[in-house]
Amino acid sequence: MQIKEIASSANPLLKNVRSLHDRSGRKKAGLFLVEGAKLLEEALKNGIEIVDVFVSRSFWQDGLPEMPQFDLEELVVVEDNVFNQLATTETPQGILATAEISKHELADVLKEENALLLVADTVQDPGNLGTIARAGLAFGATALVLTKGTVDPFSPKVIRSAMGALFALPVVCDVPFDELADELKQHQIPLYALDQDAEQSLWTAEFPSRLALVFGNEGNGMKDEDMAKADKVLSIPISERSESLNVAMAASITLSYISSKRGMAG
Repeated sequence: MQIKEIASSANPLLKNVRSLHDRSGRKKAGLFLVEGAKLLEEALKNGIEIVDVFVSRSFWQDGLPEMPQFDLEELVVVEDNVFNQLATTETPQGILATAEISKHELADVLKEENALLLVADTVQDPGNLGTIARAGLAFGATALVLTKGTVDPFSPKVIRSAMGALFALPVVCDVPFDELADELKQHQIPLYALDQDAEQSLWTAEFPSRLALVFGNEGNGMKDEDMAKADKVLSIPISERSESLNVAMAASITLSYISSKRGMAG
């Protein structure tokens, strides 16, 4: 393994890394950041293509603690103050990598024999999207589909909150809702939506072997015209003392219930 040392923050390679803090930079480069040894290990386990690995001087001098073992041609060592500019957290862990964004098409994920698709419809909060991805992976989802206007799944905040789930789930981005609804119908995959005011309860529904579940925007939910395209609209019964559920919580409850009905849990 070759060791490359960079001292200046003006180095072109480091400028490219900093550009990945923004969605436009990630889209242009086709890369995203993986920060910390644990997330790097998860990325490697799931076959994510790692491009460059950077460590701080202190991390290097400490003997690369907890760094996953893999075939690495070059390791870039930078001074701590320079490394802090590359990282997006207040307390960087001393190691980060750039990785290729895996591209998946809607047509591919619709072919799954027992497709369970999670649709995030203009979900805005990175933590919510990350939690939805984690719940999806835990309870048998086969893909995550994001409509136009949804937060970038490869933003550092989403990557951290997903805790590696986005490395294991195929992610299809920027799908117009009308196009998604049409494709689901053509592939005979029912679309179920969640709405707190729906008359039918989640507990009374039947779930076919192929299914798409859509979860709407945190503040406004789904558009009425998009809700009308759902084959079923379900509610999660809650206490009268509570107004509503967080979208990530609703997704987790729904997925857990479906997995129990399908015999995946317990």
